[in-house]
Amino acid sequence: MKTRILSIVTLLLMAATGAWAQDETLLTTITATAQEQASYSTANVATVSFSYTAGGSSAYHATYGWWGYGWSATVNAAEGYTITKCIFYDDKNRTATDSEAPFVVETTEEDKTPKVNGTPILEYTSKGIKKIEVYGYAPINWTANLGNVAGEYWATYYNSAQGYTADENTTVYQAAVNSGKTAVVLTEVTGREIPAGKGVVLKSSAATITLTPTTTTTQTLEGNELTGVDVATAAPSNAYCLSKETTGSARGVGFYTYTETTIPAHRAYLVVASGPATARGFLGFGDDNTTGISLPEAVVIGNDAPVYDLSGRRVTGQPQKGIYVKNGKKFLIK
Repeated sequence: MKTRILSIVTLLLMAATGAWAQDETLLTTITATAQEQASYSTANVATVSFSYTAGGSSAYHATYGWWGYGWSATVNAAEGYTITKCIFYDDKNRTATDSEAPFVVETTEEDKTPKVNGTPILEYTSKGIKKIEVYGYAPINWTANLGNVAGEYWATYYNSAQGYTADENTTVYQAAVNSGKTAVVLTEVTGREIPAGKGVVLKSSAATITLTPTTTTTQTLEGNELTGVDVATAAPSNAYCLSKETTGSARGVGFYTYTETTIPAHRAYLVVASGPATARGFLGFGDDNTTGISLPEAVVIGNDAPVYDLSGRRVTGQPQKGIYVKNGKKFLIK
């Protein structure tokens, strides 16, 4: 992972707008309507493909649905979707649930009874498959909010059950409060991965971020201090949420003391128990490292603006040699 160090910029609570994330849901229902629907798909969500043993064959029957000897039907997710379970219905609406890929219903050359993972729906009674309900996760269009400069959008995301991959316009960060509790250090997550159960910060060049479900996340995000909620939840004390101040001292994008009563669904946040941040209610992005710092455009607030060191502490008196931040811009005193 690569650490991205941003300046402490001078920043209002960014409204927690954005599309609601989609949890596991019924993606589509595949209904038997004809024989060998090998290219069958529903709204490009899922497909079912048939295969046969040497002597196998299938047919469509108005009463039984798909039936025959020695055939199997496999349900596959379309690109961008993740299937978590399939419920297979026989000719009498009896069901069998498969919660592990591959999602397959099959018969043998000797027996027409549909079997799911080798277990008959109802042995010697079930004749065929009438429909298949497909459950899982769909891609999410997640709304981000404009940052300090044009073409720069920010958001957070959290989902305890499902991992996602962000689109190519987006950088994914984990976050932690520095040792002095004066700033938030963002560390880029390689592969734009968002592991299940890990809160992240998203920075994008587009206002809408596409999150694609994935089952192959490799990142563990060690040291990540972001947590989150799956459903709207009462905000804990000392919660800090990604926000943007547009009035007052105009500190821009950062983590602010959360003043609302509820954290919206699938948002990530920090909890800071004590320290300078709890006194001033703001944590900008920063670190003691002075290389590779990307400074957003700042709001000019006058020549008598306060001066901060790179840990976010306000400097009183005459600054000594070093690098400081004023009006959201770094300057060097030699």
